[in-house]
Amino acid sequence: MPPLCLRIHCRREPSGRQAPRCRVPILAARGSESPTDHSPTADLPTPSSSSNHGGRGDRREHRKKDLLNVLRVLCALRSLDDEMAIRGALQGTGTGAGRKPEADAGRVGILAARMQLTLTARGALRPSFRALVALAVFAAPAAAAAGLVEVAPLALPEQLEPGVRRTVSVELANKGDVAWDPGAGYALSYHWLDATGAVVVWDGARTPLPEPVAPGDRLQLDAVLEVPLREGQLLLQWDVVQEGVRWLAEIDHSPPPPIAVTLRAGYAFSVVDGAAVRWLRAGREATRRLLIRNDGSATWPAGDRVAVAYHWLGNGGEPVVWDGVRTPLPRAVGPGGELALEVRLRAPQQAGSYRLQWDMVHEGVAWFSERDPSPVEGRRVLVVAPPFSSPLVWALVSLAAAALVLIAVERSRGGWWLGLAAVADVLWCCGALLVKQQSVLDRGGQPGDGRTVLLSAAGAAIVLLPLILLRRRLRAWCCVALAGAATALLFADLVYHRFFGDLLSLAIAGAAHQVGDVRASVLSLLEPGDAWFWVDLAAGAVIAASVARIPERVGRAATAVVAVLLAGVLVAGAVSVSALVGRGGARFDQVFQNLALAREVGVLNFHAVDAGRTLAGRLWRPSLEPAEIDRLAAWFMERTSRRAGVGPWFGAAESANLLMVQAESLQGFVLGLEIGGEEVTPFLNRWAEGALLFRNATDQTAQGRSSDAELLTQVSLLPPTAGAAAFRFAGNHYTGLASALADRGYATVSAVAFDGAFWNRRLTHPSYGFSRNLFDDAFAGGEILGWGLNDRDFFRQMVERLAAGPEPFCALLLTLSLHHPFEGFPDRLKELELGELEGSPLGNYLHTMRFFDRAFATLIAGLEASGLAERTVVVVWGDHDAGLEWTPRLAALAGRRHDAAGWYLSQRVPLLLRAPGVAGLTGELDLPAGHQDVAPTVLALLGVDPAAYPFVGRNLLGSPGDNPVVGEYQCWQDGSHLFLQRTGRLEDGDCYELPGLRAVEPAACAAGFEEARRQVEVSELVLEHDLQQEIRERLLQATRGGP
Repeated sequence: MPPLCLRIHCRREPSGRQAPRCRVPILAARGSESPTDHSPTADLPTPSSSSNHGGRGDRREHRKKDLLNVLRVLCALRSLDDEMAIRGALQGTGTGAGRKPEADAGRVGILAARMQLTLTARGALRPSFRALVALAVFAAPAAAAAGLVEVAPLALPEQLEPGVRRTVSVELANKGDVAWDPGAGYALSYHWLDATGAVVVWDGARTPLPEPVAPGDRLQLDAVLEVPLREGQLLLQWDVVQEGVRWLAEIDHSPPPPIAVTLRAGYAFSVVDGAAVRWLRAGREATRRLLIRNDGSATWPAGDRVAVAYHWLGNGGEPVVWDGVRTPLPRAVGPGGELALEVRLRAPQQAGSYRLQWDMVHEGVAWFSERDPSPVEGRRVLVVAPPFSSPLVWALVSLAAAALVLIAVERSRGGWWLGLAAVADVLWCCGALLVKQQSVLDRGGQPGDGRTVLLSAAGAAIVLLPLILLRRRLRAWCCVALAGAATALLFADLVYHRFFGDLLSLAIAGAAHQVGDVRASVLSLLEPGDAWFWVDLAAGAVIAASVARIPERVGRAATAVVAVLLAGVLVAGAVSVSALVGRGGARFDQVFQNLALAREVGVLNFHAVDAGRTLAGRLWRPSLEPAEIDRLAAWFMERTSRRAGVGPWFGAAESANLLMVQAESLQGFVLGLEIGGEEVTPFLNRWAEGALLFRNATDQTAQGRSSDAELLTQVSLLPPTAGAAAFRFAGNHYTGLASALADRGYATVSAVAFDGAFWNRRLTHPSYGFSRNLFDDAFAGGEILGWGLNDRDFFRQMVERLAAGPEPFCALLLTLSLHHPFEGFPDRLKELELGELEGSPLGNYLHTMRFFDRAFATLIAGLEASGLAERTVVVVWGDHDAGLEWTPRLAALAGRRHDAAGWYLSQRVPLLLRAPGVAGLTGELDLPAGHQDVAPTVLALLGVDPAAYPFVGRNLLGSPGDNPVVGEYQCWQDGSHLFLQRTGRLEDGDCYELPGLRAVEPAACAAGFEEARRQVEVSELVLEHDLQQEIRERLLQATRGGP
């Protein structure tokens, strides 16, 4: 008779109150006929139905469940010959005398471990079953049946480091009778078990098979092996998986034998002794003496390659500050050795309760905590705000002062007490201005020093000295109004910094009307403690009302004293400014970061100077000297070869249609990303296989975000360092991609299903060369997601318009329904199983990316159905990063290390180009690229030579060279180095060698630093003086050999 197996069917009782019952028919094993209706069955409660009270019947039920669990394992292990033995066991009769099962110990072990993993997760594993499983693991005799899989590691060390990902050369043999076709989902993988056979990691990393493996064939390949983060001896069990179907070990009588591997941490340390840190002042640096011991297997070299550092964690263990200040090692420390040293420690900028976790880092390699199964535990530390910069402390002081002034006015009839109350409004206003400016600097990570406070006070004195001459009633309320206006501006700085990492400037004031459109993003940046920033205004109002009641004749002496003090502060501030300018500081004409400049002169002083310069620039824009314009034209001429239409791809898609898709917040790490074995963007992944993918494309946007991406991709100029070009230079005359194609007979159209006033697109899109512009009023009804028409219906309507319109066309489609903070996405549209990520900003973002993938599939299907696909070049890019918090989990998903360099590299956006009928234009390129390279690359492919266009970008399909690609905060990357800006000076930045991200001296980045700075300067001048068309004419003359 054929071998038998069990199939379990569960049903719910109609009442809904009883536990599910399982129907257990006796089935023939694989390869036999399906069960008939008269298959014997028995009803058994599922594990969830077990009760907590005792009784003989309950114990009998428990024994039945344990026996059923064992039979489930044995059923998968081998054939059982005696049907009556199974039926009797299930019916509780104990009858039947089946032949004792015989199975291979390795096979029993892996399946028993698999059952143990599953049942433990369901809370159904009883101690008696654990004992039976352990007995099966260690006592089952071997069978003579041949295995299906044979894996022979060619070079596997006996000792591995926990937490690492490495490759192992193996030889794989197919001993079965079915071919392993990678197209059918076959891949090499493994399981990690402990010494008892319990699962440590079941789903090992997959290594795709490079080719089908036929029965009897052997294949050598490099397998990916991820080592668990634990120490001790484990068993490594190789296996082959058919995704979505089975592990071959589940049907293999003799799987590959487990291999004993010892895991020992190479990076491990402990703090033997050290002064406990109880509290620190926010933003301040301190030192602590620590005695550390090398608990790992590797020697720590002297110097800064291995350093002591720390992490600040929140109450839930989430990182608040991950990259702590490094303290280099004064000498080498071998395994077991100890070292005492003074360690630098800087507190977080915001007050609160944190956990301080000491750690060590091997620069460019790993943090010790990422490799150590038992890292140093965090200790709770209270971080207190400096009283001078704490809105909470100032609010309490203001309330107390208001009460005292009120009492003085109500009960005093004269004297020094009432005289002091007569100037309380001026003193309170000055204090409010100073405290809140310092609070902004502290929270921005740029705490000021004594000079900052002096210049801030001098700035306040400039305004308060004239006010002190006013009548007291008017002066008091002017002080409240002044403090209120300053509070609103400084609070806007705080919120703006939380997203953009900088302070506001008047240059972006043109975008202020868009705040209502991005209300969700703004609200997500607010914090409960922000309320204290405003509380003192109520106290100020009480002080003003009280001071207004004091007669004018009272307090004249106190008023004179305050006036003299303010004048003295003003003089001292002027001397300080003179000294600052004399040594080259506070250069408003070379602004790298507004916050750094505000630290030099004070936040409100920065805003005053910035407003004056911006208004003067708008009212009077001086023209450049002809010699300077010549130098700009010469710079573009020198770079002609980098953007020129040369190489085999020049004109390869001549006269084809062009469809460009700018995808909202699409980041590069999303492509190919899997969550729980499911692809986030399955269609885009398949579509990309027929496209050319630039994996190393930098997000080059700045404060203009999406509008900056449009400027970069359409006219190939870098965005301004301050403000959005869409508002600052809306009247400029550009020459770019769309206008170049329009000159060759293309119909040009841009489309975004949103208000055309947003990012000033009603003006910028025509200036980029699009003759037809479609906004929200041009589209039919459809479901609204986020800000506007959902991407699926948007794409569908656009395909209909393009199919009915003239050809060739150049179309730019901007998606927008998926935006930070990615809230409110309908549950019915969620397709991914995200587990613990569900409901988090990262989880919501992944849901929206899946929706874009579905919408993009609709777009491509529409192109194919209309016949446009075969004659349309499609280019897709992400407009900017998603604005997600940089956490270790996000770093792991992005495949980057969790530090500043990893964050910058994680901000990559995908750039895909697919040209039907152009053979060979597929695959992936790791060439450093950016938004700026879209226009010259696409024009060259369509047969338009970009050489005569003043583009900062390059033709990536020609001879692009190895220029630095400037990204956010003017950081940059070329083929050999990555440079992270900090202050705008080379010596203050961080230089890394690529691809290993080894930190090197900033001097190694000197050449790239100068070239990147020149790119920024050239773009700023071209934008500021509206020179792109003029320089275009000069380049044309030079190309034609004219004068």
